[in-house]
Amino acid sequence: MANLKKLKEKISSFKKTAKVTKAMESISAIKMRKAQQEAIEARFYAFKVFGILKRLSRIIDQNVDEIFSNVLPKEGRVLVLFITPDKGLTGGMNVFLNKQVLKLIKENNYKKEDLDFVIIGRKGREFLNREGFNIIKYFSQINEKSDLKVVSEVSKFIEEIYRNKKNEYSKVYSIYTEFINTSEQKAVSKIILPVVYDNVKEFIKNIRPTKGKYSNLKEIELDRDVPAYIFKPNIETVLKDLIPYILNIEVYYSLLESFASEHSARMVAMKNATEKAEEKAEESRKGFNKARQAKITQEISEIVSGIEAMK
Repeated sequence: MANLKKLKEKISSFKKTAKVTKAMESISAIKMRKAQQEAIEARFYAFKVFGILKRLSRIIDQNVDEIFSNVLPKEGRVLVLFITPDKGLTGGMNVFLNKQVLKLIKENNYKKEDLDFVIIGRKGREFLNREGFNIIKYFSQINEKSDLKVVSEVSKFIEEIYRNKKNEYSKVYSIYTEFINTSEQKAVSKIILPVVYDNVKEFIKNIRPTKGKYSNLKEIELDRDVPAYIFKPNIETVLKDLIPYILNIEVYYSLLESFASEHSARMVAMKNATEKAEEKAEESRKGFNKARQAKITQEISEIVSGIEAMK
């Protein structure tokens, strides 16, 4: 009897878990659809903005390297913008992001003390604190409801410390989760400062979706000449003003991709959890029926045995 009671409690527990995870799946699905739409539309916008930057840069004299570089600096400290979720229940998403940090260090032969981190997301801060990395800034109030004005605080902070010669930063990376589709997300690292020709070209190439609403965008011909425009006061000043704006777009775009990936990963994780809970409930139900049938059979056998003994 005790065993049957225990199995009954397990069935009830699994069913309650399935209800909770199903509700969480539905909530994540709603958030996911909104975040996906914003991320996909941001791709179109970023695609156009980066195209403008690269085309304008073709007009500049070759000696203006500080505006638009052709070669990455080799030495100096490294700053990393690390974007992670605030919460768990996202499958292996946080693990893959953490591995991307270690991969960046390994591939570039960096030392732990060479890196400083700017963090968005509690899970990233927990990992970096646990591993002993240096965190210089943690933005705790940024979420999918934050607008471009709030996000600009992040890009302004990054630009200011990057431009400060005392810090001696050679480059700035962004590590975040790139949204591919509902069931697939990928942790990536990209150089966002300095703005380099090859990096921009690769960024524009990869930002163009292979499927969906914006997959038919025409390729931007980055190396073609730009028609004659009149710039005031001059083209160099225009581009210097564009760089901070571009950085802000990069950060905002990375955040939108991360939010879309987070909600997609959580929806899939909760869907899998619901299916597993329902599967376990069904297994327990079969076990309960089998145990109950065995008990009934045993009781009938005992009754029959007792009657036979009385004859």
